[in-house]
Amino acid sequence: MWIVKLFSKVVLLLFLLLLIAYGLYYYQVKSAIDAQLQQMRPLIEADYGALYVNPLGDIQLSTVTLTPMGQPTGFIVDKIRLTSDPLFFLDFESRMAIGDWPEELALAIEGLHVDFNMPLFIMLAELAQQTEEGTQPAALGCGTVRYFDMSAMRMMGMRQGRFDFHANLRQTAQDRLGLELLGHMYGWAEIGVDLSLQADIVSPQTLSQLGPQLQRMDISYQDKGYNQRKNQFCAMQSGLSIAEYREQHLNLIQGWLNDQAPELTAALMPAYRQSGEPNARMTMSLNLQGVDLQAVDAPGYLEDVLTNALSVSVNDQSLTLDSEQMQSLLAVLQEPVIQEQPVPEIPELSELETLPRSMPGVASPPIVPVPPSAESQKYRRTDPLELVNYIGHPVRFYTSFGKRVDGILMSVDDGSARVAERVQHGTAEYPVELETLQATEVFR
Repeated sequence: MWIVKLFSKVVLLLFLLLLIAYGLYYYQVKSAIDAQLQQMRPLIEADYGALYVNPLGDIQLSTVTLTPMGQPTGFIVDKIRLTSDPLFFLDFESRMAIGDWPEELALAIEGLHVDFNMPLFIMLAELAQQTEEGTQPAALGCGTVRYFDMSAMRMMGMRQGRFDFHANLRQTAQDRLGLELLGHMYGWAEIGVDLSLQADIVSPQTLSQLGPQLQRMDISYQDKGYNQRKNQFCAMQSGLSIAEYREQHLNLIQGWLNDQAPELTAALMPAYRQSGEPNARMTMSLNLQGVDLQAVDAPGYLEDVLTNALSVSVNDQSLTLDSEQMQSLLAVLQEPVIQEQPVPEIPELSELETLPRSMPGVASPPIVPVPPSAESQKYRRTDPLELVNYIGHPVRFYTSFGKRVDGILMSVDDGSARVAERVQHGTAEYPVELETLQATEVFR
C-alpha cells in the first residue's frame, strides 16, 4: 500500500514540476511577444485576444488587431501561428537580436481582414494617381480606365479583402536553404514563391544577401476570380459584352505589340489570351546555378541567361522566347505604359470655310452620311433595393434636399451606398443614405 502512495506522490510531484515548467515557458514566450509588439509602437498599435503555447514549438495568437498610426481602424487577423524549435521560443529575444535563427521556422497568418475604404488606402490611391501617366496595356479597351489602381480595384468590388499568408524557412541540405511563400486573397488570386538559397545557416544576413545567394526561384499564380471580375467590369465600362470586350482588348494589345516589338506578337499573344481567362494558371522558374550574377550588366549576358534559365508556362503550355525576343521583351517592360498621343488641334469653323474644298488636282471624296449609332445604354430609373446588383456602374442620385450626386457606385450595405466622384486630385467617396433619395438612376 505504501508503494502505491509513494508512486502517487512521485507522479503528483512530477506533474507539479511539469506544470511549473510550462508556466515559466508560457510566461517567457508571452513576455517576448509583448516586448516585440511594444517595439512596434507608435507606428502600429498591436493587441491580441488570446495566446496558446504548445511546449513542442507551436505558438498561436488569436484575434490580433493591428492599427497603423493615425488610422481610425486597423487590420484584424483571425490567427497568427508560429512553429519552430521550442528552445528558440524560450530565448526568443536574444536569439533574434544576434540573428541566430532555428533551422526551420514557419509562419501562418490566417484570416487577415482588410478594409480598402480606410483612409490609408484612399490616401495611397490618390498619391498613385498623381504619378500615373499614359495607359497600362492591361487597361486597353476598358472604357475610361487607364490604370488598375486602387480606385479601379474598388470599383471592381475590392472593398473588403480576406487574406492568408504562409512562410516557411528551412534548411534543406548542408549548404541549401529553402524559403516558401504563399499568399491567397479569397475570391481573387493565389500566388506562391519558392526560393532556394546557397547558405550554411538561417539568418537575417542570409536573406539580406538574397541576390548573390539565390540559386533557384519558382513563382506560381492561380486566378481565383480576378479575371472574371476584370472582364465583367471592363465590359460594363466599355458598353460591350464580355466576349466583345475581350476581343477588342486582345486586338488593341496585338496592335500595341506590333508597334513596339512585332517579333513578340506571334509568341506572346496565345499565352496572353489564355492568361486572361477565368481560373488561368501561370508558372515561372528561374535556375541560376552556375550563373555569374556580377556580369548581368555585360551586353547581351542577361538576355542569354534568361533565355536558357527561364521557363514560363500558361495553363501548362510552355512559352519559349529566343535571345532576340527576350531582348525585345526587356525593352518593352522598361516602359510598360502607353503614352497618350496629343490630340490634333481642330481649326475653327470660320477657318474651315476659307479653305479650298479640294486640293488642286485632287478630287474631293464623296461625302457619305454616317447614320447615328443607337444608344445601347443610358441612365435608367432603378429601385434602390436593386442597387446592389449594379456595383461599379455610373449612378445619379437625387436627394430629398435637392442635391444631385453623380459618380461610380462602390458599395451598398446597411441602408446606405458609397459613391466615388472624380475630384481635382483623384477620387473621393461619399456615403449616401438610401432613405433620403427621391430618385435613383443607373447607367445600364
